[in-house]
Amino acid sequence: MSNGHTLEDETRHRIDSLLRERLHEDDIPGLSLAVTDSDGVRYVRGYGSRDLSSNAPATPETVYGIGSISKSFASLATLLLVDAGELDLDQRVADALEVDIPADVTVHHLLSHTSGYPSLATSEALIARQMEVGETGVPLGTRADVRAHIEGAREETKSPDERWMYCNSGYTLIGWLLEQCTDTSYTDFVTERILEPLGMDRSTYDEATYEAFDDRMTPYHKTDDGLEPKPVPVREQSAAAGGLLAPVTDMASYLQLHLRGGRYNGNRLLEESTLEKAYGAYAETPSGPYGYGWRTRTVAGESLVGHGGSIAVSTAYAGFSREHDLGIALLANTAPGYGLAELGKGVFGALCGEDPEELPFFARKQRFQELSGEYESYRGIKTATVEPEGGTLRLRIDGPIGDGNWTTLIPDDLEKGTFSILTPTGDRQPVQFAETDNGRELLVDRWVLHQRSR
Repeated sequence: MSNGHTLEDETRHRIDSLLRERLHEDDIPGLSLAVTDSDGVRYVRGYGSRDLSSNAPATPETVYGIGSISKSFASLATLLLVDAGELDLDQRVADALEVDIPADVTVHHLLSHTSGYPSLATSEALIARQMEVGETGVPLGTRADVRAHIEGAREETKSPDERWMYCNSGYTLIGWLLEQCTDTSYTDFVTERILEPLGMDRSTYDEATYEAFDDRMTPYHKTDDGLEPKPVPVREQSAAAGGLLAPVTDMASYLQLHLRGGRYNGNRLLEESTLEKAYGAYAETPSGPYGYGWRTRTVAGESLVGHGGSIAVSTAYAGFSREHDLGIALLANTAPGYGLAELGKGVFGALCGEDPEELPFFARKQRFQELSGEYESYRGIKTATVEPEGGTLRLRIDGPIGDGNWTTLIPDDLEKGTFSILTPTGDRQPVQFAETDNGRELLVDRWVLHQRSR
């Protein structure tokens, strides 16, 4: 892999500081980063540990599960056949696969999550089973089981294009369709037509190959008691939806293909006009328009095409901007409680000369950290605890009569510190964090409580 221009010291410092802070604050054992342009890698490094018991470091070559970034490989594989005239995006899947799904569902619908199928939770059930953290009792051991699960959910479907609903099972069907079109297994087709031409020789769908790598992640599941090592969930029944395992160095090669419009090392895998179909705006989502395994986000006023992934014990993000000739790959060996796309956006902001801490996600987390902590009333008779929960804060007030319950704080104006809670009667009750000469106060109901620790 060739070396592109290196990053300026200030930019590297901003990126390193951002990611190290998140490892510390969000209990991420290890994380790897690659930044590339169309000429080659500009910056790669690992942070933290790929394995805590041995303290083996995370490196640029550490292999992680990339989860749903795998969908962009499935869309690329599909477009290779479209480019060759061997598959049509408007082809009806029920006819091609002889599977009992609504007749008007096309390849386009499955790739863009507009088929009308909701999530059937197949991936969640299989991942939980392999991690030994939960069991649904749903038979999913064979392709016939998975097919029956999909066909049995036909009454759950909406009309195609009625609404966008993320559905891993749609990509499972894409994998089966590609097998039928190529007369080879899906994973072999992707390996031969994508991974090998791009030199992605440390990327695999195969568990034995993954286990043979010395530099591979130990997957960690977050529990109330801390981080617990778990087996890597291998997606044999849903490889197209989320089964690829890879290091950031290989992902950099993959991003270079997209930055170069379908070319790599002088060879063209497919026409640029065909590849660009993957980045279309086929459905609006809360995080931006969705294409085929790619989503376009707006970051600091700029467009960033990317996708995240999670297999519960490993999270991932890959994104690129042709306007800035930049690609970013981030992989971690746990799920921090938010999508790794947020860290990818922070890195992209730093690369574009912005302070990543001023981006909404990081500014919000910083504000939550400021407001979190222990509070107490006059003489400490009443106490309160404030801590982050999901995308907001939660509050518990305790006292000598008994412990209270956790209550979600609904942000009204985060900068001003105003929130609301819903009372048992359904009324909205105001909550105010106020700055005073004596420190921060929490005003809720009849109480004035003073922040004592963070």
